[in-house]
Amino acid sequence: MKYCFKCGNALIEDAKFCNTCGQATENPYTKVEAPKTENELRAEEQALLDKFSLGLKHERLAWKIYGIVWIIITAYIIALGLIIGIFVGAAATATGGESFVALPFIMMYSLMGFLFLPIGIINLSMKNKVETYRAKLYSDCKDGIGHFSVGSIVFCAFFNEIALIFNIVYFIQAKNNAAVIERIKARQNEYNSQQ
Repeated sequence: MKYCFKCGNALIEDAKFCNTCGQATENPYTKVEAPKTENELRAEEQALLDKFSLGLKHERLAWKIYGIVWIIITAYIIALGLIIGIFVGAAATATGGESFVALPFIMMYSLMGFLFLPIGIINLSMKNKVETYRAKLYSDCKDGIGHFSVGSIVFCAFFNEIALIFNIVYFIQAKNNAAVIERIKARQNEYNSQQ
């Protein structure tokens, strides 16, 4: 005989609900999921690593594009300064003035251009760093997944807003999958120690 766990009423064997109180006959508090098999655990780990690999790939592309854009902006501003300087110098010479009046224009635009150059260099160097993380992800994921952190988010906020989006998304994913990540790290450490 089967009894309702809420009110104690006797139930027929195949009853889904208690005919007295309406409670489901299966106790939701005692329901336990079957443990995952080793193959299911490995598939879950592989899927998560693939997801982080894709995120690092897209972030690398964002760093590369921003780096190239800032280098082009730098070159454009410097070239613009030189062109304006040449025209100002030529105009001054043509009107009987001194050509050195062009020097402030050249210096101002060159200085502005060189102020943007470090942003381009930082973006291109981050592209290489992210590629290194991605290359090591499947053998030692701590740097690759650890890259998605609060510090990285702040860094991206200053230098690359597109990379910032990927950092935030994968930072949240890392927090939501902390147990799986720890399992991956343990498995990788065990494998690396055997080599």
